[in-house]
Amino acid sequence: MAIELAFHGAAGTVTGSCMELTIGERRILIDCGMFQGSRTLEALNHEQLPFDPAGLDAIVLTHAHLDHSGRLPLVTRLGSTAEIWCTPATSKLIDPLLQDAARLQEADVHRRNKRPDRAGLPPFKRLYDANDVKHTVRQTRPLEIGTWAVPVPGVLIRFWDACHILGSASVEIRADGQRLLFSGDIGDRAADNPFHGDDGEPFDHVVCESTYGDRDRAAVPVADRRAALAAIVTAAMARGGNLLIPAFALERTQVILADLVALFATGGLAPCPIYVDSPLAERMTRTYRASGGVDIDGTPSPFDDANVHFTQSTAQSRGLSGLSGAIIIAGSGMCTGGRIREHLARNISRPDSTILFVGYQVPGTLGSVIRGGAATVRISGNDFDVLAHVERLDAYSAHADRAGLLRWISACAPVRGGLFLTHGEAPALDRLALDASTIAGVSHIIIPALDERFALAPGAPPRRIAAPRKDAPELVAPLDWRNRYAAFTSSLERRLRQLPTNSAREQALLAADEALRRALEARSVRHAPTPQRTKTANADIVEAEAS
Repeated sequence: MAIELAFHGAAGTVTGSCMELTIGERRILIDCGMFQGSRTLEALNHEQLPFDPAGLDAIVLTHAHLDHSGRLPLVTRLGSTAEIWCTPATSKLIDPLLQDAARLQEADVHRRNKRPDRAGLPPFKRLYDANDVKHTVRQTRPLEIGTWAVPVPGVLIRFWDACHILGSASVEIRADGQRLLFSGDIGDRAADNPFHGDDGEPFDHVVCESTYGDRDRAAVPVADRRAALAAIVTAAMARGGNLLIPAFALERTQVILADLVALFATGGLAPCPIYVDSPLAERMTRTYRASGGVDIDGTPSPFDDANVHFTQSTAQSRGLSGLSGAIIIAGSGMCTGGRIREHLARNISRPDSTILFVGYQVPGTLGSVIRGGAATVRISGNDFDVLAHVERLDAYSAHADRAGLLRWISACAPVRGGLFLTHGEAPALDRLALDASTIAGVSHIIIPALDERFALAPGAPPRRIAAPRKDAPELVAPLDWRNRYAAFTSSLERRLRQLPTNSAREQALLAADEALRRALEARSVRHAPTPQRTKTANADIVEAEAS
């Protein structure tokens, strides 16, 4: 049987994980996550899928995060009846997580269709609904870590602990005499897996994530992490405003709450009200406990602390608008959607407020723009001056750093065929490729691009059989024209205000309009559109929007 591997996501970027493995006549999908980042990248969610969902024989899901699972209900909606193999914890986590994603899509559709800068554009439509999620969850097939299974005839799979979040796994696949390994997202302890402990057979091909491939982080003890958090919270409360913490609902929110409550209990931080404005975070925590998650330090649940308050309804969330001196934790973690955007709109222009980022911010997202020091940002079609204090605390990352990734690759060596590096931005991919080339037993390192396809053979270098899409570099660029357009319009208004008279402003606008018109006309002649994947109406709508 010939084996082919295609990369339909997380190729040159950290989101949209999706790989298609063809083994003879069988087709297995490994993850199918949402693209997150610039509007150009996000528009890929609304393009026609580059594979036939109805033709899939099996799906393997490495973990519950939306950049790995978020498009599975779309695959189901479009005709897939394939079983979705995942760990038992992941099978429980994706139900509330994907239901929340469907609900947020509905809210996002309503918000986008009401934006003043979208007047006259076709209505935006969601990818899937709650019913599609129900069908997806019914198709899950839980598999314990370390247990072999046969998802399709002639193919064996088993999960290894990825040490990333609850239920996360790397997946080993054996077929046609080959041993393949797909990392999923991995934590620092994933390198402790005894990959060659059972039969000593080397891997033929390995796919490794590269999120922090160019960054080393010193190990931060829990006490030091809490001390750093306490310093930021103390300063934020002293200013008198609110502290906003954009956070993922799964694990990140729980760990931050545990740290805050522990600091209250030990006197490391003066108690203050904490509002978790994320119904999903509460549901995730219930599932987390039922699946074997343990409370940090074995102490009583931080969710029972008198200072912790949960909001459920939209009305309760809006009721927080008049607060000052509170901590508000809300999703999404990269500010791409969810209730955090409303809180940012109310607080980002307050000099007494603080925004604390505790997770990775994909380039092009609102979170990355704010954390990058933007003076003005656009939220839901409106411009806001960034006057709030912006802080970051990287001690909460669940991803392995450069050294951890290299340890994991070393634990997999020797790799007789190819090492594919995915799920990373260009600097991380390039640095990890350079460093991995020094590992004994690793010789063929490939950084695949979007929709690139390879033939895999036992003990031989991968052979490219299909080129990537021509616009791949443009799609994964850290900033797209919408980011630059939003920055341009905000800067233009600010500079126009600095002119002394209305007459001067009008003259400047006339001159700018003429120059821009000429530039657009010149480029429309030079550049003809290049056909790519079939786009839905939504893809064009997303591409037409600014942040």
